[in-house]
Amino acid sequence: MNKNKRDFFNGCFPGNWVEAEIKKENKEQQRKDVATLLAELEEIKNGFERIQEKQIRLQNLMKFYRGELATE
Repeated sequence: MNKNKRDFFNGCFPGNWVEAEIKKENKEQQRKDVATLLAELEEIKNGFERIQEKQIRLQNLMKFYRGELATE
């Protein structure tokens, strides 16, 4: 056994010894039912559609400011 291990087991700690708490978060996986998953999926889908709508609006605004707006 090396000196450090022997000192440790004998209770002799070095002068620069620092005791620190290690925080370990143990997050358990939660299983969700199908209805909850479908509701979350619908939320994501709606958010994605809103983003697409905003993207199209911004593209149209850029065309307008550049004078590229085509009338139909």
